Amino acid sequence: MKVPKNDAPTQSEPTRRGFLSAALGGAAGLASASTAMPSGAATVMDWSHEADILIVGTGAGASSAAIAAVNAGASVIMLEKGPTYGGTSAKSEGGMWVPNNRFLRAKGLVDAREDALRYMARCARPHLYRAAAPFFGMPESEYRLMEAFYDNASNTFEFLEKVGALKTTQILLLPDYFEGPENKVPVGRQIMTEQPNGQYGLGVELVRQLKTWLESRKVPFLLKHRARKLVRNTKGEVVGLEAVTANGQELRLRARKAVVFATGGFAHNKALMKSFQSAPIYGTCSVPTSEGDFIPIAQAVGAKLGNLDNAWRMQVVLEHTLDMPSVPRGIWQPPGDSMIVVNKYGKRVFNEKHNYHDRSRVHFVWDPNREEYPNQLLFMIYDRRVAELFAGNFPLPAAGASAPFVIRGETLDALAQAIQGRLDLHADQWGEVRLEDFSAALSRTISEFDQFAAKGVDEQFQRGSFQWDTSWLSYTSIPREGTAWKTGETPSPTMRPFQSEGPYYAIVLGSGVLDTNGGPVINPKAQVLDPSDVPIPGLYGAGNCIASPAGQSYWGGGCTLGLAMTYGYLAGINAAQEAVKDAINLVASAGK
Repeated sequence: MKVPKNDAPTQSEPTRRGFLSAALGGAAGLASASTAMPSGAATVMDWSHEADILIVGTGAGASSAAIAAVNAGASVIMLEKGPTYGGTSAKSEGGMWVPNNRFLRAKGLVDAREDALRYMARCARPHLYRAAAPFFGMPESEYRLMEAFYDNASNTFEFLEKVGALKTTQILLLPDYFEGPENKVPVGRQIMTEQPNGQYGLGVELVRQLKTWLESRKVPFLLKHRARKLVRNTKGEVVGLEAVTANGQELRLRARKAVVFATGGFAHNKALMKSFQSAPIYGTCSVPTSEGDFIPIAQAVGAKLGNLDNAWRMQVVLEHTLDMPSVPRGIWQPPGDSMIVVNKYGKRVFNEKHNYHDRSRVHFVWDPNREEYPNQLLFMIYDRRVAELFAGNFPLPAAGASAPFVIRGETLDALAQAIQGRLDLHADQWGEVRLEDFSAALSRTISEFDQFAAKGVDEQFQRGSFQWDTSWLSYTSIPREGTAWKTGETPSPTMRPFQSEGPYYAIVLGSGVLDTNGGPVINPKAQVLDPSDVPIPGLYGAGNCIASPAGQSYWGGGCTLGLAMTYGYLAGINAAQEAVKDAINLVASAGK
């Protein structure tokens, strides 16, 4: 069934490479190791399924691609490695970062193109940023990707609303993650899905709405189908996929026009994580199917790779990672006011209320004198007031409940001993971490923090002086009603002196990721590029499986989904415009 076409927005037009055979581990067998075109005879193939466009993945980016392609008149088949539709998008908080969105414009707020791009460039590549330089000092190819995002992001979501695939709202007004002078519109770029009851919805509602639209157009979803290899013709054009089902059945699927990958990153591929992430990463929120399959598949047809050392970062409850390959959630902002986070030397290392992405990078600090990561593990320390008043704000247990990852001590000395005992218990998985002068240093740190809290000025890390610090309290530090504890008695709502008597509590924190965001490099049309920056015919990418236009940054809440859905849309409309490709003369398949 064809759906009437809508006007599509105009689009902008327009290095790291090498085989990862040592790092790919189990994923290496997913694709051929050869990128060269064989000189022998071509082959003919029997196809199990056929469509104009094959889309690998079923998250928000893949769904956006499918909707755009179907609306443009193309037939689509979607493949999903997991058993359910939605991927990590369904597990997400569901925010979408959209510069110059319709809600801003309706309020008369101007999110000017150059200003927004300046902010994005300043954060994406801060070491290259120059205010007066062409492209703000960035490589032109990277700048053009951000440019295409700005030019198409708002149009993407307005398109999805126009065709009835998504309904959005802006109930939450949370600030971007950097408040520097380059950010002229620090609040208002995040939008959410609107539920039928008028409230905002999380990722599961976003996925439900997108999936419902596709179901109404009879788009097939092939669940438990893992893409294994691309099929090309003798011209080097991608014309299909080889896939395998959960029971080992091998299938070949024909793509008359193009293949779009919009899958997860490689957070669950231990070999890739060890090879490309800069320091220990203990956990991820991504679903277990995020194993980086697209990297070897794309490399086998000569794709260029980029941004492999970056990720959407966060902190995790370390003990969740012991038995959960995919942790329930990350710590957006540690809850409470009489609470600090310290390292193994008992010292604070950051503004505890700052955004999760940038806060998590502190774990990677290297001490050359001690030859160690002093912040490898961090400890969230809080008192009885926080435990009771803010109970139920993650990661604090609900009122009256307990959690095995919470460590308790009646005094700070007892708490230090209990923390060391917990570290020793899990040394086989975390390594040998020894607290050093911890109890005495922690006492001094708390005494200094208490003085800051009494004055309302954090002289060390400026906690509470950023809009992000206070705006997120209504989301992460909601006080319980009916307790004896009072609020509003200190100059800053983010800080309060610790109780003079115990008990005191600790939770061990480690560095984690929502997912990685490196992989094949794309252009502003979402076409996957070869090392010479020439598009690989018939191959597109979007989402966490590609080299993210955001670089090392996290521009604001919903940046992951905003980028994925915008580039998914671009992939879908551009793939739909491709000519039908010859599938008679095929390159002989090699490898598994």
